Parts: sequence; C-alpha cells; structure tokens
Amino acid sequence: MQILSLLSIATAVSALTASDYLWPLPKKVSDKGKTITIGGFQVTSNLKSSILAADIASLNNAFTVKNGQRGKLFKVSANVERNNGWSVSGPENLPGADESYTLDITENGATITGANQIGVKYGLQTLSQLITKDGKLVLAKIEDSPAFGYRGLMLDTSRNFFTVADIKRILDGMAASKLNVFHWHIYDSQSFPIIWKRYPEVARKGAYKNNDGSLKAYTEKDVKDIVRYAFERNIRVIPEFETPGHNAILGLIDKNLISSWNHSPWDGNKFASNAMCSNQTVPVDKVTNDCVGGVVWWGRHYCNQPPCGQLDVRQEKALKILDQLINEVGSWFPDPVLHVGHDEVNPRAYGLVPDNWDVAPLETLHPMMRAFDSRLIKMLGGKTLAGWDEIVTDFGVQDIIPKKSIITVWQGPTVEKVTTIAKAGFNNIVLAPSSHYYLDCSPSARWCSSEFERTVPADKYDIPGYATFSGQWHNWTMMYEYDPLEGLDAQTAKAIKGGFGALWSETVKRHNVDRYIFPRVATIAERFWSNTKKNDATAARLNRFRASLVNEKGIAAAELSYLGNKEGTVYRPEYCDGEGLTAPSQKTGECCFPGQKMTDSIGGPLLDPYGSHFDPKHNGDYCLVASRYKTNDLVYTKPERVAYDY
Repeated sequence: MQILSLLSIATAVSALTASDYLWPLPKKVSDKGKTITIGGFQVTSNLKSSILAADIASLNNAFTVKNGQRGKLFKVSANVERNNGWSVSGPENLPGADESYTLDITENGATITGANQIGVKYGLQTLSQLITKDGKLVLAKIEDSPAFGYRGLMLDTSRNFFTVADIKRILDGMAASKLNVFHWHIYDSQSFPIIWKRYPEVARKGAYKNNDGSLKAYTEKDVKDIVRYAFERNIRVIPEFETPGHNAILGLIDKNLISSWNHSPWDGNKFASNAMCSNQTVPVDKVTNDCVGGVVWWGRHYCNQPPCGQLDVRQEKALKILDQLINEVGSWFPDPVLHVGHDEVNPRAYGLVPDNWDVAPLETLHPMMRAFDSRLIKMLGGKTLAGWDEIVTDFGVQDIIPKKSIITVWQGPTVEKVTTIAKAGFNNIVLAPSSHYYLDCSPSARWCSSEFERTVPADKYDIPGYATFSGQWHNWTMMYEYDPLEGLDAQTAKAIKGGFGALWSETVKRHNVDRYIFPRVATIAERFWSNTKKNDATAARLNRFRASLVNEKGIAAAELSYLGNKEGTVYRPEYCDGEGLTAPSQKTGECCFPGQKMTDSIGGPLLDPYGSHFDPKHNGDYCLVASRYKTNDLVYTKPERVAYDY
C-alpha cells in the first residue's frame, strides 16, 4: 500500500504538468507549461442553460473552494457540434452515446467541444480539475474519450438503507470520476425499500424504519428524481430486480410462494450422522470414517446469508407477481437494460435434493430454470437482460438467454469464467470480480479476501466473545493494478465492455458508506476510462482527487492509507436490529463469521473438533453483534475540509 509522504508530495509538485491535476487521466494531454490568474468563469453554450446548470455551478464551486479570487471572468465556450446526428434527450439515450470531448485552454479563454451534452459536461468537469490550489488555471489542450463504455458502481440498498441525499452524493462522486452506470441493487431478502402501490404491505412490513416509525423506502417520485439527477451527470441507472434467489422479502405478499422461507437455521444442519453421509464429498480427517460426529461444512446451507427464501417459480402466482414487479416498478427506470440477478440460486431451498445429501448439484435446477427463464424474458417488455455470471454457467439456459444480454462476471477464476461465457456467444461482458472490485471485502467480510488481505496488518477489533479477524480491504493500489484484459486472447478481450465496483452493504452503514466507496472506486474509473498503468505520479493525482471529493462534493472519502480495518466493530444488515437479534431466521449452525458470537444461543461452546459448529439443538446467532450499536444513530457527517497538495 503506497502512503504519500511529504517528500513524495514535494517531489511531485516540483515538476507538475497538466496531467498531474487530472483524474481519470485523459486520452491525450498537451501541457502548455503555464498557469494564469483568473477571476472566475463565464460560460456560454449552444445548449440550453438548464442542461449545464449543475456543471457550471460545480465549476464555480471548485474555483471558490480552491481559493479563487473574484475578478475578470475567464470566458469558456462550451458547445455541442452541430449536425452530429445524435441527441441525448433522456436517460434512455445514454447507452452507446459518444462521450468524447476536446478542451483547449489558452490565455484568452477555453473552448470545449463535444459530440453531445455528455462530452461538454465532461469537458467542464476536467476544466474544474485544472484549477490550482491557489485559484490559478493550468493551460493545456486535451483530447479525451473512454477506453470502455461501461464504467460503474453497484450499491445495495437492501441490507442497509441509504437516503436519497446519500445516493445523490454518491452520484456526484461517480460523475467526478467519470463513471457512467449506477447499478442499483434495490431490494433483497432483508428488506424491500420500495413503496409499491399494488402490494404496499411489502414495504410496510419489509422496509426498515426511522426512529419516528416512518419507513425507510423510496417512492416512485424518489426513484424518478434519482434517475433525473443521474442523467444530468451522464449516469445511467440500471435497476436490479433480483430473482429467483434472495427473494425472501416477497413472502410478505404470500409466504407460500417462497421456497424455504425463513428456514432456520439458515445454513442448515451442519453435523453429519450415519443418515447424512450418502453424498458426503468432504471427508473429515481425524474424526471418523463413517461420518458419525463428522462435519458437513458448507454443503447443507439453504441460502448464502439469512434470511432464506427463493421465489418458487414453479407457481403461476409467483410468476405473476414477478411480472407485475418488473413492469410496474420497472417502468420507473427508462434505461433499456434491466438486471435480473440470478446469483446464488440454491437447489436445496427448492427441495430438489434429498435431505441426506451433503451437496446440492446445480444440474438439479436445470429443468426448472429453463422453464422459468423462458417466461422471464417475455416479462422484460423488450428490455435488454442483464445478469450475474451464473445465468450462463450454472442453469443450463445459455441457449435461452439472448446473446446480447449483459453478463457480469463476479466469480473466479475470472479469465476462465470470461472465456467460457464469451465462447458461449455472449459478447457484452462486464467485470466486477469479487477478488478485486468488491468494495465491502474487508476484515468484516473476508470471504472474498486474499490470504495477504486476511493477515496484514495483524491487529483485530476488540470485541470480547465475538469472532474478529485481522487484515484489510482491497486497497486502492491492488484495485488499480488489476488489468481486466490480462490473460485473455484478442477475440475474448473484445467481449469486455467495462466493469464496476460493487458495494454490498451487509457491513456498511450511512456513516461509513462514503469511505467504503471513495476514493477506491475512482481507481476502477481510471482503469476503464484510461486503461493506463500506475506510475510515480498516480498516488499524488489520486490524493488530489480525493481532496476534490471532500471539499467540493462533501464526500467523506477515505485517506489513501486507510485499509478498512478501523471501523470499531462489525456491522450487520439492519434486519438484525431489534427483534432480528435472535430471530429464528438468523439462527446459524456454523461458526465463525466475522462479528459472530462464539457461543450458542444458551451460552454453550462450539462442539466439533474444529471449533466450527454449534450444538444443533441450540445453534448460534448471526445477528447478535448488532446489539452493540443502533443503526439509526449512524448517520452521514459532512467531512472537514482537507488541503490540496497543489
């Protein structure tokens, strides 16, 4: 992990060029070797003033924050090329739009030209970065366009809720990073934060609540406001309607439509007996050879995280409700892509394998999923399907799913997974590998951490009686240096359309969401915009960009040296709060997840020789660590100003 020292900063400042001020790095920068004094900006454009209002306000704010002194205004001409044959009149026009622009700054003024409003907005944003810490302007000529068309962030608002203001602040940071896709994982088994008029009981019972009892949920007006706000910043909003896994929350409509609804314990009976050994695939050394007293490990779980529940797509009523959800709530989102999830679908939850099998082969899902996905495609109303990689690799439906679908690769090995999907004829692949781009991976969620990340540094949280672990999150240098095309042949590489950082919010609350995302997601942004390699100036550029996020956007971005290991405790989804602390649906047979109480529900010890399982008569509690805090007390705080290095 590179930590900026005063010496490295001084060295960087002594030989600055225009490139040193910019993030993400443009395609071509011609430095003119000069800065000039200005008194603010006067922007003219052939676009309607309302289209650039937010961008001009942001430019002027950057000048003020960087100690600019008011005086003679510096003229900026920001125009769209005439007769370019392309109009970006709404969010539905963003996919595939030309994002290129040119910016030429001379002593007499600046000229920005874009093929459409997208490029003009990016040009104004780049101009704002070329203001020095003392309010002067760096002269340069820039020709810019992205290396990849899909550059994004996924935010989960189900495990923990984030307000409209939080999301807009995150969108501001995304826009500054030139990220252009907000993948919104709105609901999941833990909560349904959507006011759906047809079934209001889902939010009434399944959304979290503020201290005054009001619902933490998005109305149709809220969603459309977020979509509009994102569009003004060149950002698409792609909703994820997770199905058929992670659907326990829809049991609030009719629990009979959800397979294994709130199954307890959620990770199944992990102790083997003679009756449970017919399909054991992981022998337990040094216990017995006949499974008596043995350990089954992960094979018996009913879901990957509590509470359990999968939409029973074998029932016509379940399909009707899903169709209504997609077409009613889905209509709030004008983007031509709709994500349908399809990750972590469990055969055991559907009763497709005998109880005495230790593993649940995915092949058992094939007949059901083939029938389901044939129906699901028709529900999309012509929208392009997007899904996690399992939709191609696990369910035997690769001949049913349209080849133009957008497939997100999150599981490894990434090269092998991408190659398999591309060879199956899918040429719209985006990357979100958990090994590099999952922003929540940390000592609080270490399943996706490398061995190095699990051990360095060695210090742990001090939570007596709970499982805690050493380590760090995916630090910014590791994320930056990940090359998405490495190991792919030329033909397969063409299928990669971009990638995104993913923030699953199990361990994230409103008070720390900014630092979990920024500035690390900006390293992903530069990778997919510039596709350049890290050099001696990268850390200084990123540190200056972080200062812009803090000072100009009010984003509480982490310091570059922070490793995600000083949060003080392990957080849980808000569904764990209150009655959820000891609810049956969160009972677990296994230990030890980060933040898990290391005794069972009556204080009993772990029983098996590996110290990994509780007495199945009592089980343990996944949620109990949530008794250490109150989610509603953990709120966003505007960060204090930080210094620009130059």
